[in-house]
Amino acid sequence: MAKRTTRKGSTVPRQGRRVMPALRRTAQRARAVAEKAHLTVGEVIAAAFDTSGGELDEVLDLMTSPQMTRALGRRIVVEG
Repeated sequence: MAKRTTRKGSTVPRQGRRVMPALRRTAQRARAVAEKAHLTVGEVIAAAFDTSGGELDEVLDLMTSPQMTRALGRRIVVEG
């Protein structure tokens, strides 16, 4: 890789930086959001029932969805 690059007639030294991996960046953001609101598992389940209209299958789909995992910063596993 070149140590200098040309830009409109003058040379500019290159400067590199390391990029944080996207997975770690997303987890860090989710953790910060989860720390703001302290919810119990019961409150999350109750909210899922309210949202889905009381349908058990829809509640399970909602609780185990990737969006819920990102929002809470934790993965919820339901065994049946």
